[in-house]
Formats: sequence, C-alpha cells, structure tokens
Amino acid sequence: MANKKGKRYTAAEKAEVLNWVNNYNVTHGRGGVANASKHFEITQLTIHNWVRQGGAAMSSGSGTRVAPNHSNNLRQLADLLDQISERETELNKLRKEYDALRKKL
Repeated sequence: MANKKGKRYTAAEKAEVLNWVNNYNVTHGRGGVANASKHFEITQLTIHNWVRQGGAAMSSGSGTRVAPNHSNNLRQLADLLDQISERETELNKLRKEYDALRKKL
C-alpha cells in the first residue's frame, strides 16, 4: 500500500481560511467552519484543527469570542518555511554530491 500524504497548506492559505471563518462567525454567529469547508473544499476536521490552534472566532457558552488575528505572523512563518525548504533542497543536493565523491575514494 502506498504511503499517501494529504495536501499541505501554506501558512498564508491557512490564514485566508481562518479569516474567512472568523468573518463568517462574527457576521452569522456560527457556521464558519462548514461554510469555509464548502468554499475552499477543505475538510471540516482540518479547519477545526486550525481553529483549535487559535485562529478564528469560536462559540462559547457566553457568546462568541474572537481569537487574535495571526495573519501577519502566519505570513512570516510561511516565508520562513519557504526559505527553510529551499535550504533543505540545496543541502540534500550537496549531500548527494558529497556521498558520490566519497564513494569514489
């Protein structure tokens, strides 16, 4: 059986979805996760996990509370993750080259 990974979302994509959920919940009171799931074609479970990590309006017994907007931090994290990925790709290439030269010894 093949090891199949699901789609990976960038921090910017997560921020966009969480902002959608937050705006919908502020306007309608609830239902943002279900609405975002349909709009972005992402499972509700995935979005709920992102919300639990603290990124959107959530209903509580005393009404709706709005979690802080982390979109700027998420953008910075996305940029850093892109840089890390580039460096890891470069490092893997150098390791392969190193191993090939080492085998020639």
